[in-house]
Amino acid sequence: MVSGKAEAGAKDLKVMALINKRAGAAARKGDIERAVRDGFAERGVEADVRLVEGREVGELARRFVADNKSTSGDQSILVVGGGDGTLGSAASALAGTDVVLGILPLGTLNHFAKDLGVPLDLTAAIGTVATGKPVAVDVAEVNGRVFLNNSSIGIYPFFVAKRSAEQRHRGFGKLAAIGPALMRTLRSASWQAVHVAAQGTRERLRTPCVFVGNNFYDIADLGRRGSLTSKELCVYVVKQQSWFGLALLPFKIAFGMIDSARDLEIYRAGSLQITSHRHAMLVSLDGEAVSMAMPLNFRIRPAALHVLAPAKRDQNR
Repeated sequence: MVSGKAEAGAKDLKVMALINKRAGAAARKGDIERAVRDGFAERGVEADVRLVEGREVGELARRFVADNKSTSGDQSILVVGGGDGTLGSAASALAGTDVVLGILPLGTLNHFAKDLGVPLDLTAAIGTVATGKPVAVDVAEVNGRVFLNNSSIGIYPFFVAKRSAEQRHRGFGKLAAIGPALMRTLRSASWQAVHVAAQGTRERLRTPCVFVGNNFYDIADLGRRGSLTSKELCVYVVKQQSWFGLALLPFKIAFGMIDSARDLEIYRAGSLQITSHRHAMLVSLDGEAVSMAMPLNFRIRPAALHVLAPAKRDQNR
C-alpha cells in the first residue's frame, strides 16, 4: 500500500493526476479526464485530475514537489498519464525526492510501464495506483536531463525528429509516421565519429548510433529489461557497416539474430562520456529528440525514483 492510511483503506488516499491530452490513448478514450476521476472515485480515492499539454507536465511536477516539501504524514502521490516521454518529464522533477510516481500508461509503446509490470488497461492501472506498492528504481541522466528508458545519438534521434515532423506536417499518428520517417532517415543520416569514455577506457569509434539504456536491455528479447535496479548503464555502440547491413539491423534485433561480437560494442558502466568535434548533437530521450551541447555526460542514479508498482510484483525485475 502507498501509506499507513491507505493500508486502512484506499478512501484515505489523495492524489494529483496530470494527463497529457495529446497522448495517443488519451485521445482515443473520449472524456479521459472524467474517466480517470471516476476510476479513482470508484476506489474511494479523491483525485485532483488535470488535462494538460505534454510540455506542461515537467513544470507542474516541479510545482507539486515544491508544494509538498513541507508536507508530513502520508506520502505525496503524483499520477501521470501519457507515454514514456511524458513520464520522463515528470521523473526529472520527482527523482531524488520522496514524492511517489503513479503511472497511467496512455502512450503508444509504454516501455517503462511494461518493464515495471504496470497493466496497460486504464482501469487496472488506476487500481495499481490505489493499491500498489512504492518501490525505488534507478533513473539515468545525460547532462542533467533524466530519462527512464534509454537515450541515443546518431540515426535514432534523427529518425525521431523526422517522425515528429511527419506527425506535425501530415497529421499522422506516431505509428503511421514511422515508414516515411524511416525512409528519410536512411537517405539522410550520416556516420558519427565519437570518443566513448567508459570503464576506465577511451575509444574513438565511427558509428551510426550509440544507445544508452537505464539498466540492461536484452536485445534478444525485443528490448525488454529484466531489472530496473541494477545500478548501471547499458551501452550499445553499433559498429560501422554497410547501409544495407544497417537497414537489416532492426529486423535482426526483432528476430533475435543480432551478433553482439560483429554488430555491437557493449559496455556496462555507472557513467559514460561521449565527445566529438561537434559543439552540439541531436539526442533522443525516451523517444523525444532534443539538441544538447557536447560533451554528453551520462550517469546512473540508483534508486532515485519512487514509483507505484503492482503489490505482488517481483521488484527485482
